[in-house]
Amino acid sequence: MADSPRHIRITKWDLFKVFLASFFMQAVWNFRSLISIGFSICFFPVISKLCDTPEAKKEFFQRHLKFFNAHPYFASFALGVSIRLEELRAEGQANIPETIDRLKDLLISPLGAVGDRLFWATIKPASLILGMVGILIAPTVLTRIIALVISFLIYNIPHLYYRYEGIIEGYNHPYDIYNFISQQRFEVLRKVFVYILSVSIMLLILVFGYHLLQMQHILLAFFVASAIYTMILMKISNNFYLVTVGSFIFFLLAAILFL
Repeated sequence: MADSPRHIRITKWDLFKVFLASFFMQAVWNFRSLISIGFSICFFPVISKLCDTPEAKKEFFQRHLKFFNAHPYFASFALGVSIRLEELRAEGQANIPETIDRLKDLLISPLGAVGDRLFWATIKPASLILGMVGILIAPTVLTRIIALVISFLIYNIPHLYYRYEGIIEGYNHPYDIYNFISQQRFEVLRKVFVYILSVSIMLLILVFGYHLLQMQHILLAFFVASAIYTMILMKISNNFYLVTVGSFIFFLLAAILFL
């Protein structure tokens, strides 16, 4: 049974608390409903403003504990949309629960595709490889720490921005949220990180090449043998975890026996 009509006002401070709760988005991840439990946890800071009774809260979580999946950062857009629509429902607008279900279902694909392409395929590898290059070329411990801090900031500035801004934009534009999550909107940022990734890979190759030339013959032979072993194991098993464990054991035994 829905709440009686009343005026609800979700403040920016409420949305900021939802932003903090969103860091638990992947809590209790499971194969049945994926991130829906973590997604529902994010509503805790505003649930008292959206539901007056235990029955209303039960209905609320029954709506949001259904199957849902998205990129964990870009799911913030769906969070903002859901909060605003739940606010309208609590104010007495009809058919809002069905609208929430439809919108969340429609947002699964674009939020996953845009977020994965931008972060998992571009920003994350670019930041990691840039940090690796920084550690390899930095001459002192202090400069290595600075390189790691820069790498951390390069990744987390866009991460934190879209995790928060997605909630705000979803809340302010629940019915035209698609205008804010198109691939074109993030294309400039993606190209910047593609450039960073390309430069970082080239620098990494140059640094590794330089160190290989400085190696003793036995170390160079060990490195080449290790790379060949890893490629063969990957070809045979095609299992990332088996290759990781198998390569670690091989490197460890070879180092003990020959180095």
